Amino acid sequence: MSACLVRPAIDADAETAVDVLRRTITEVCIADHQNDTPTLERWLRNKTPERFRRWLSTPNNFVAVAVVQETICGVGAIRRSGDLDLCYVHPAWQRHGIGRALLLAMESQAHEWRVRTLRLISTETARAFYERHGYVFLPEESAPGYGVLYDYRYTKTLY
Repeated sequence: MSACLVRPAIDADAETAVDVLRRTITEVCIADHQNDTPTLERWLRNKTPERFRRWLSTPNNFVAVAVVQETICGVGAIRRSGDLDLCYVHPAWQRHGIGRALLLAMESQAHEWRVRTLRLISTETARAFYERHGYVFLPEESAPGYGVLYDYRYTKTLY
């Protein structure tokens, strides 16, 4: 595999980045949404190019894309509050180190902001990934989400 470059996202990335988000949700996270139409509709509702551009324009957000051979294959986002909102890898690029590269970039940005603790809500599908990277499951804070989803809450102290 060629090297993965993680860089800040730009407006021109919106269409492709949103396609990565939507395809990952619909094709990789089936165990989570169980093809339940209302759940999928709600999960995908804010995955639009317009919303992506709004995320980019929000000063306290850092949105990045993972690129291999000029192809956007992953999307990550973190807020200055320490909330890790996105870490999605295109179905064709799963298990190639893209998620790890994105996660390291989000953690690096948090460190630059002097954010000590990160928080995230994981899907069932991504739980093992986050646990391999040092995130700690918070069962007492986890609960049913919307539709058939369950919100698995995690945290990680960076320093």
